[in-house]
Amino acid sequence: MAETLLQRVARGDHSAVALCLDEYGGMVWSLANRYLRPIGEDPEDAVQEVFAEVWRQASRFDPAKGGEAAFIATVAHRRLTDQQRRAAARGRAIAGLAANTDRSATAPPAGGGAEAARALEALQGLSSEEREVISLSVMHGLSHERVAHAINIPVGTVKTRIRRGLIRLREALGAGVLEGAG
Repeated sequence: MAETLLQRVARGDHSAVALCLDEYGGMVWSLANRYLRPIGEDPEDAVQEVFAEVWRQASRFDPAKGGEAAFIATVAHRRLTDQQRRAAARGRAIAGLAANTDRSATAPPAGGGAEAARALEALQGLSSEEREVISLSVMHGLSHERVAHAINIPVGTVKTRIRRGLIRLREALGAGVLEGAG
């Protein structure tokens, strides 16, 4: 019997990894959209997390028990359900932080003028994920590690979201406004 893609992935065959992405990437992307878009979450990071879990779990795949698509869909379901739960917990945590935060953070400071209003508008134009990590990092002074722990995502994801958010803020405000940021 020929070796399956997941069996090849489990033994470290790099070409099988690319084939697996080609074969099942669309299915995982579709599931991530279905699970996460309705709650305002970005499926891009979730797809990456699902495939990282597939690589870790590939050795557990047994073709006698089911097909590769079912195995990958099960891994995706578990990871995406976890992400939905994290998003709900994050929403509760953020609501708690917001309740304890000075309301001035959501409105331009008195005397701040047009520049502060533009900055607030640009911040509100970010994705909820980017706004969340920037808020926790900048407005609440949490380190990347503490942000990751607070919202239960990897530190690398925190850093990526902050970077993407800052790039989008720079674009929205013009490079001169945030010259020293980054």
